[in-house]
Amino acid sequence: MSDPKTIQIIVSMPEQFAWELAQFIKRSTFDMYLEMTETHLPYEERKERACMMIAGIEAVGGALAEASVSPR
Repeated sequence: MSDPKTIQIIVSMPEQFAWELAQFIKRSTFDMYLEMTETHLPYEERKERACMMIAGIEAVGGALAEASVSPR
């Protein structure tokens, strides 16, 4: 992917929702994301897309941690 455009997302949610989302992020695995990619694509492209999903969800997890919502 070449020079991706960066966006900013501002979200408000109840603390319990944020906590459960943080738990989901913590427990997510590469295989979960790989399974969510299009099965007709070559493995390398599926792997790249899964990695992009993980990078995005890790950015959300970082924002949750900055808001003091960070499960161990």
